[in-house]
Amino acid sequence: NYDEDSPNRREAPVVANAFVAVGAYSLSGVPAARIKPDPSRAMEMFNYAATHFGDANAQYNLARMYLDGSGGEKDGRQAARWLNLAAEKGHAPAQALLGQLLFNGGPSVQRQRGRGLMWLTLARESSLADGKDRWIADLYDKAVATASDSDRQIALVYLESHLKGRN
Repeated sequence: NYDEDSPNRREAPVVANAFVAVGAYSLSGVPAARIKPDPSRAMEMFNYAATHFGDANAQYNLARMYLDGSGGEKDGRQAARWLNLAAEKGHAPAQALLGQLLFNGGPSVQRQRGRGLMWLTLARESSLADGKDRWIADLYDKAVATASDSDRQIALVYLESHLKGRN
């Protein structure tokens, strides 16, 4: 019953979650139901939920597809764009991947170690709060071990600025 032309804002998260779920099923397939993976369909579903609903899970999944090259060419810039949108909404896995991508740099993504460390710090704090996603803490630990004092100072400036902007 969802009407795109006259959306009910209370129903929007439910509809967005449905698009994300269909995208996830399309990406991996459903062996018991003989549904084969269809990455291009998954990308359509994630893209729709990401653009029309601003859903952080869809933005994260879309970014992962761009990072992996699933359903099309690898595109680090598009991945960083979608990760940033989800990260700004507090999506810890997106913050972690964006942090790693910026800290290390990559194809068409300039290395920004301080900004990357900031996102990894935010992701780590979120993942520690809920006690899951150990991989996030591992990414953070690895980055901190190789970060210079300058990287840490820049990250602190970014972190303070980010936190001020949220208050």
